[in-house]
Amino acid sequence: MAGFVKGICHFGLSVADLDESIRFYAEVLGLAMSERREKDAFFRVGEVDVLALIQYPGGAGRFDAEMRPAKRGKAFTHFGLAAESVDDVFRFQDHLKAAGVSIVKEAYERWDGASLYFLDPNGYTLEYIYYDPKG
Repeated sequence: MAGFVKGICHFGLSVADLDESIRFYAEVLGLAMSERREKDAFFRVGEVDVLALIQYPGGAGRFDAEMRPAKRGKAFTHFGLAAESVDDVFRFQDHLKAAGVSIVKEAYERWDGASLYFLDPNGYTLEYIYYDPKG
């Protein structure tokens, strides 16, 4: 059975407030929305990947009670967004700070590149990472 999975087609996140999340992913992260429907929105990430934002049934109050990550960025569960260089990681951190985004772990250089961790409006941890496999 090995070899059937060829990649990740999309990943989806339940969100407290779809409009607020759309603003964050479009305006702060600069992703292009490819489709918007009543209860979800889709963003292109790179060449072929897609991020789906899905309005949580019952709105923000129910999301907070049932879904919001309890650790608010303190757990390691996250997804990474690709950067083009080490310098881009540090520049993006400045952009996030100017936009009032909560930084979980400041930008830092590592043996294989650089990364930083931050929160989206729903409490999900995102990583912005430049990875050089030749390190």
